[in-house]
Order: sequence, then structure tokens, then C-alpha cells
Amino acid sequence: MPIFIQKKEKEIVEHIKLHADLVEETVKSFVAALDLYLDGEKQKSQEFTKQSHKLEAQADEYRRKIDREMYEGAFMPSIREALYLAVDAVDNVANEAETTGDILTLVEPVIPDEIKGDLKIMGELTSKCVEYLRQGVHNLFDNIKLVFDQMREVERLEGEVDKYVWKTLNMIFKELKIQKFSERLMLREIILHINNITNRMEDASDRLDMIALKLIT
Repeated sequence: MPIFIQKKEKEIVEHIKLHADLVEETVKSFVAALDLYLDGEKQKSQEFTKQSHKLEAQADEYRRKIDREMYEGAFMPSIREALYLAVDAVDNVANEAETTGDILTLVEPVIPDEIKGDLKIMGELTSKCVEYLRQGVHNLFDNIKLVFDQMREVERLEGEVDKYVWKTLNMIFKELKIQKFSERLMLREIILHINNITNRMEDASDRLDMIALKLIT
């Protein structure tokens, strides 16, 4: 059962879906930038970082538009606030992806070969995670019963990313021979920011779960 949509709300629903699509594209542009950076293709990596900036800006435009439309009284009051908070939480995912791309491009951390494979896996998991998040947003309006399983996948993938975070941080501070402590800190920063992208997705998944529970119970 989807959210009951009145005629005047159909355009807002499309905006919410388009916003989720842009958030997904922003994250995937960052992941592409990360992969290229790890492969030594810094210039191409920067192109995808710039692309993530443009996509995040477009997502922001839709979020502001959705905010205005919500303020004008779209949806039932019991759902309106929860939906507003959910859209904001999804938007935070794109913000974090953009920030992480900026750090990668501006700081240009020296990444040891020993952890490149793990960072690539973190990127792959992040891409899969945002796919489920986008599907969850769409299914609030299309097939709400699917939302719970999709949000469980978001949480599961976030947990998988956590495992690689601790694995790589342990290697950086306890196993790898990195001469400068500042380099260790830069690596720590980029890894934690990658982790923050999926953390933001988990926050958003909690919001979507709350809406789905309100509608089904």
C-alpha cells in the first residue's frame, strides 16, 4: 500500500523521487572518483568530483522546492513532518558524498597499496547501499511493503562498510610503516568520511522505516 496521494501532491511526489535519484547519482559520482583516484587517474577523478558537485547542487534545488511545497500543506499532518525529515536525511547523504570528494581532491592523500583494495570494496558497498535507499524512497509511494526489506539492506551494507573501516584504520595505525603521523591522520579522515556516507544512509533508512510503520499500522 503506497501513501495516499491527492492530485495536487503528484508533482511533489515526482520531486521527491527525482531528489532521491540525484542523491544516488551524487554518491555514485563520488565512488567513481574514488576508484579512479585509487587507480592513479587523479585528473579523471577530479572530473567526477566536479560532477558530484553539480549533482548535489541539483539535489539541493529539489530539496528546497520540496520544503516549500510541504510548507504549503501537502500531505496529511501526521505524514508531512516525517516525510520532510526523511527528505532532509536523504539530502544529507549527497552532502557527505560531496564533502568526501572535496577532501579526496584537495588533500590528495597518499594511499598505501595495502588498503586500496579495501577502499574499493567500501566504494562498491556504498554504491549498493544508495541503490537500496533510492528504491526505498520510490517505494514509499509505489509499494510500501518493500521499504522494510530495502532499509534492512541499507543497514546491513552500512555494517559491512564499518568492518572495512576498522580493518583499514587498524592497518594504518598498527601495521603499515607510514613515516609521517600527519599522513596517517589524512588517511583516517578520508576513511571516516567514506564511512559517514553510509552512516547518513542508515539515518535516512530509519526515517523511511518510521513513515512506513505509520502507514501500515
